[in-house]
Formats: sequence, structure tokens, C-alpha cells
Amino acid sequence: MEPYSAIRSGSFEDFKTSLDENPDFDWKHFFLRAFRNQDLTGRVEIVNWMLDHGADPAHVKRGEGINALHVLFTQREHDFVGEARLLQRLLDGGADINLKAPKWSVPIQTIIDEMIAPDAEVAPLYDVLFSYPGIDWDVIVGKAFGEPVSLRRSVELSAKQRPELYRRMCDYLENGPSPRPVFD
Repeated sequence: MEPYSAIRSGSFEDFKTSLDENPDFDWKHFFLRAFRNQDLTGRVEIVNWMLDHGADPAHVKRGEGINALHVLFTQREHDFVGEARLLQRLLDGGADINLKAPKWSVPIQTIIDEMIAPDAEVAPLYDVLFSYPGIDWDVIVGKAFGEPVSLRRSVELSAKQRPELYRRMCDYLENGPSPRPVFD
């Protein structure tokens, strides 16, 4: 399997074998692509390996203005516990929770617009997101009814579809960040 294919759809073993067979392959250029790997276990293991070997968790893709959080939150299937650990690692490494991308706005708005999983399943990601200070709830993320809408208002408007996101935002605004999750 070619390295690019292994990053996109292979297991961690496929990825490692492809790197062994192609030692000159510069995998760092494909860091964000690894978040789209359809093998959920492979996705988490490959991204963690990349971070262990020098990938920049704060990387912003030129031209698109997106970071790893945007790409992770647009995927249709998830390993929420494994990805929560990964999310914590990305945020600790400088991934910007407030990065406003032209296509997807800020990462929390991406959850509202793109993630199909129910809120109860997304909870491990919320545990991590809401433990970080500095979420900009006043950033304009789009329009509703012809008027500019802040992230705070967008979460309020999506409360029926994302009640846990709304509840946690209210708690965050009233009490500040929640305790940092501890993973085994």
C-alpha cells in the first residue's frame, strides 16, 4: 500500500509498513488527511504517531484556513473516546479552538453544522472542549434570519438538536471551564 493510501484508509500497521517501504515519503504534508481515515482505530493511531514524531497540532492548512479540529469534527464516524484523548492532545499542542475557517467557521460551529452523531455520543469531545479556557462565544459564525449570529446564539438556536452542547455552554459561561478530563 502506498503511504498516501495508508494515511487515507489504512490501518496503523499498513501505515507503518508503507513508511518502512518508502523512507523518503514526507508524511508531514498529509497530517490533516489522516483525520479523514475511515479506519477509526487507524485514524487515532496514525495521528498519534504523527504527533509523536513531530507533526504540528496547531497546523493550519494554507488556502483553506482549517485546522485538525475542523477536519476531525466533519467526519461521519467516530471513536469518541479515542478522539477525545486526541482532541486534548491537539488543544494542549496549540490547535486553535477559535480558528475561523471560511468554509466551516469555528470548530464548535462545525460540530453543529457537520456532525451527525447524537449529543450523548459526542459527550467525550465536549468533556475536553469545555475544559479549555478562552472559547470566543461572541465570534460571528454565520447568519440566521438575515442577521449576523454569534457562536453563543448559534448554540442557542441549535439547542433542540444539541441540548448537551447548549447545557455545557451555559455552564461554561456561568462557571468557567469544567475540570480537565483524565484518561486512563
